[in-house]
Amino acid sequence: MEHPSGRPWLVGRWTDDEMLVAEAGRARAAVVGPSSMTRAHLTALSAAHSDALAALDRIGRATSGSCHLLASQDGCLRSQGTASGLRRLFFTRVAGVTVACDRLDVLANATRADLDEQLVAARLMDPLLPHPLGDQPLWRGVSAVPAGTALFTDTDGTARTRAWWKAPEPELSLAEGAEQLARALTDAVAVRTGPGGLISADLSGGIDSTSLCFLAAHGKSRLLAFTLDGADPANDDLAWAHRAAAGLPDVEHMTVPTSDLPAHHTGVLHAGEGVDEPGPGLRVRASFAEVARRLAARGSRLHLSGEGADQILSAQTPYLHTILRTRPRTAITHLRAHASAQRWRWLPTLRALADNRPYGDWLARTSRDLSPVLALGGTPALSWQMMRPQLPPWASPEAVTLAREALLRTAAQVEPLATTHGQHEALWSIRNGTRLVRHLARITSEAGLPTHYPYYDDRVIEAALAVRLDERTTPFAYKPLLKLAMGQTVPAELLTRNTKGEYSAELHDGLRAHRTQLAELLDQPILARLGLIDADLLRRACLSMYPPRLSLVALEATPAVETWLRAHAPAPTATAPGRTVAA
Repeated sequence: MEHPSGRPWLVGRWTDDEMLVAEAGRARAAVVGPSSMTRAHLTALSAAHSDALAALDRIGRATSGSCHLLASQDGCLRSQGTASGLRRLFFTRVAGVTVACDRLDVLANATRADLDEQLVAARLMDPLLPHPLGDQPLWRGVSAVPAGTALFTDTDGTARTRAWWKAPEPELSLAEGAEQLARALTDAVAVRTGPGGLISADLSGGIDSTSLCFLAAHGKSRLLAFTLDGADPANDDLAWAHRAAAGLPDVEHMTVPTSDLPAHHTGVLHAGEGVDEPGPGLRVRASFAEVARRLAARGSRLHLSGEGADQILSAQTPYLHTILRTRPRTAITHLRAHASAQRWRWLPTLRALADNRPYGDWLARTSRDLSPVLALGGTPALSWQMMRPQLPPWASPEAVTLAREALLRTAAQVEPLATTHGQHEALWSIRNGTRLVRHLARITSEAGLPTHYPYYDDRVIEAALAVRLDERTTPFAYKPLLKLAMGQTVPAELLTRNTKGEYSAELHDGLRAHRTQLAELLDQPILARLGLIDADLLRRACLSMYPPRLSLVALEATPAVETWLRAHAPAPTATAPGRTVAA
């Protein structure tokens, strides 16, 4: 796509229905991605405003879906992704020109950038990497445009950022919020079903995916519902999915046992290829790609996933710190239930509730202790982040030092995502979730079937986050906001489920099935050559008895970073004493 001058503006690969461009005098505006915007509406909104760059604010508010918005006028540019972080942008100077891209590795390769050793070490803390470290590029010289922020580029190439989105205050009642959520979710699904044809959607039997399927079944596309049959006999996803499918009109239901798909960690030696940052969920990339190929072979043109619902519909326990100050009676009732269920000790819990330190101070203090948090340790999860940052037991002293430096450097200048613990944690969870699914979306697209995540659409997020924290989440009901929102769409009996399928059996099976590849990966790991891990400890954790009371989540980040380094930094130029990593 060209500027009005005829010089290149946008370079990429899109299908016809993914790109809209409107012209208004000397200006052009573009919408890239699934959206409710039409060319006529885009042209009208652009023409109604003399400043095309400022017009993107109106265009964004008028758009459902998930898309990049871009504008060009008189040599000045505005470029932005989504508030959720699902669609991101990064920028750097290439041959004297400011260039923005949705792929970090493209910019890093163009500038031959080196990796930031502090951030490489910090990524061993995933998925508990605190804001804003998870958003920061691992390459030096490449900058991120934060979620909800726009990049402005002047005629001389000067780049600056400005926030265009702010999370709503959680002030609506459950009933008010449910009405808004129902409308936003209906619009989000309609964006995907509007073009017709066949689409597919996850149907796990949970209310998240079931809601999407019932909304999609009443759209303009035919629906193919897809269910995984888990290995654990206690996993009741399939039973609930059959009940849901029976109530869906004219919908084909496809079920596949997880044993028929590539095991977790399949292709582990190459899992870091084709992605621009490490991601713990990449252990499932082979099975996601295989599902995408099978559904595409059946004729599906896109796939709907229920990922993101947990992040936007269920505030984590730091909400108790927030509502204690606004609705103390409700807070005490909720607190008793959480403390009993999670075995919190009361003295540490009271101290955590009384802790009013600013976010930067909390972040600096957490850097003092990055040891693993053991399961059922009685530690209350009430601070700015549900669980504090932590490194795995195989992290080296050098990694601890580097990660601590990254935390302290950040703490000196950071602001929280929201003023309260509860809303900050919700926004952090959303950004953490989109860091994973933006990679999975790329993997499935390359396999022939783009995956869409309606719960991460900006309008859907806004509707959910506007509801009071103690009504959005309660220990006495499961996802009350979604149940009320979908009460007129989903049969009542399907909204009564309060269980959730669990797939750790597949994770353990994958570790066993790919012991040889894992052993090869960990034989001479790059992370060990960089002095960031104790390779012997990591090998024992992966290949023999896993450390008791240590969450399996702690294991995911390290192989993810290692495989990513294999793809992007195969020949490190220095070991522990040095601070250089060659890209």
